[in-house]
Amino acid sequence: MRGHQGQYLGRVWFFRDITSRKQAENILRESENRFRQMFELNDAVMLLIDPESGAIVDANAAASRFYGYAIERMRTMMISEINMLPPEKIAEERARSLRLERNYFVFPHRLANGEIRTVEVHSSPIRVGDNTLLFSIIHDITRQHQAEQELRIAAIAFESQEGVFVTDADQIILRVNRAFTDITGYTAEDVVGKSPHILSSGRHDEAFYAGIWESIMTRGTWQGEIWNRRKSGQIYPEWLTITAVKDESGKVTHYVAALMDISLRKASEEEISQLAFYDVLTRLPNRRMLLDRLGRAMAASKRSRKQGAVMFLDLDNFKPLNDTYGHIAGDMLLIEAAHRIARCVRETDTVSRFGGDEFVVLLTDLDTDPAASREQALLVAEKIRAALAAPYLLTLTATDPTTSATVEHHCTVSIGLGLFSGRINMEDILAKADTAMYQAKHDGRNRIRMYEAPS
Repeated sequence: MRGHQGQYLGRVWFFRDITSRKQAENILRESENRFRQMFELNDAVMLLIDPESGAIVDANAAASRFYGYAIERMRTMMISEINMLPPEKIAEERARSLRLERNYFVFPHRLANGEIRTVEVHSSPIRVGDNTLLFSIIHDITRQHQAEQELRIAAIAFESQEGVFVTDADQIILRVNRAFTDITGYTAEDVVGKSPHILSSGRHDEAFYAGIWESIMTRGTWQGEIWNRRKSGQIYPEWLTITAVKDESGKVTHYVAALMDISLRKASEEEISQLAFYDVLTRLPNRRMLLDRLGRAMAASKRSRKQGAVMFLDLDNFKPLNDTYGHIAGDMLLIEAAHRIARCVRETDTVSRFGGDEFVVLLTDLDTDPAASREQALLVAEKIRAALAAPYLLTLTATDPTTSATVEHHCTVSIGLGLFSGRINMEDILAKADTAMYQAKHDGRNRIRMYEAPS
């Protein structure tokens, strides 16, 4: 200390106990050293990020290995070069971490090779020197995230419009979806713990099911059309796909079956088939189907050496009915004539309406002997001629029901008959039978005439 004149007066000493401060500094230094060791040597991916700018202040060796950048390079990068979210969204999430509002995030991060990985980030503010940084620990959850997505997709797919049921390796039903119940009428309570045999319609034999399981065992899957039974007892067609689920060793653990009710499709196909191959009025096979069956019959005749026959039928007294009572009466007679002809032949034979008042009958598998085949065909032809010659009672309903009347009409038939074996073509036998039918007309109608094709 000095006086007013500057003279030396003496010294004053001030002492402050800084033991606690030094201890705190030592503890902090030790803590920072421990953090540094933990940060640098830990196998977990770790980053220190400036919460204001988003700059990566530091990265550990695990981060360098994961992202594929050298540590020195990462210390010059922004987190937005790694995080695929929009920069403003990243800044918003950093601010939330800084305010301790949230410390857990899931982000898409891009690696140095361009690969995108889904990461789980735990981020908290820490003091490093005089600065507050965000300490982020990153876990790669890509596989888990994909698995969760696949589970969500599978859950949505399971509740699709297709009926689905899952069985164990012993084919015991474990689970069904809502569409399964809608299609079959069976609830989960009805079928869980039971065999899919509960759905069996009884229409398929053991060989059919054996073929299904052979396909599943060899190829891992089977799909096709099958008839099953609803809980109500109704039998319906469905499209069924069965897939075997295997573990890593190749052992079957489950079977997954997906089914669709194809009743409407089958009905549509049947309707199209009716329009394409059947006469609209009589429901008999039309010309197109007859020609197809005749071709098959002639091929079979060539193999078996059994003969067949084609009959051309033309109604003799049909036009006067149409002229007198109209086409409705004519249609009624044609329908009744179709029924009478069908009752005269076997189920394996074919009765076809060729057009107008003409019918064609195809007889197959008669005999290997031409004479015996001729007698068999003539017997059927005579049976048809007699059936069609019987009177027709047609009830004609007018607009006013009180004026309805029953009309009796007599209508005979002229029949031309031709035998065939496999050595004659289709056009020839049809022409021969047609010629024989016109001969029957010429000879006075209500007759049967045979044209024997050369063998």
